[in-house]
Amino acid sequence: MSDAPNALRTFHYHEINVGMKVAHDYVITPEVYAHFLAAFQDHSPVHVDEVFAKSRGFAGKVMHGSVLNGFISHFVGMHFPGRFSLLLSVDLRFANPSYLGDTIQLAATVSQKMEAQKVVVLDVALTNTTRQCPAARGRIQVMLKEEI
Repeated sequence: MSDAPNALRTFHYHEINVGMKVAHDYVITPEVYAHFLAAFQDHSPVHVDEVFAKSRGFAGKVMHGSVLNGFISHFVGMHFPGRFSLLLSVDLRFANPSYLGDTIQLAATVSQKMEAQKVVVLDVALTNTTRQCPAARGRIQVMLKEEI
């Protein structure tokens, strides 16, 4: 992450415009991988056994797709829109596997605003900049819960 670990940004609903683009880089570090394994206990061999994964045609242990979901959660809650965000939905399609040490750029474009509920729809592209390939694409909905 390029921001300080605890940096919390705040965008108000009225500051967000359709077409607005925001990007942030993430690295799949050994700590991210270890914490994911500890939290969710998914020890499927393709994710934890280098030899097994390579025997199935992968470059190494395949990182869990939900690690990318974690990056989305961080992006929405801490980076954009930030402080007032509540993630409502994530529709993510994985394109290529990611591996330990890879850098993932998450780029979001505001595609819609729904005034009644203060919901923002973001089209997201996660690009593996280490391997120069798409990691995932999707659409997310975020509600902004500002002061009442």
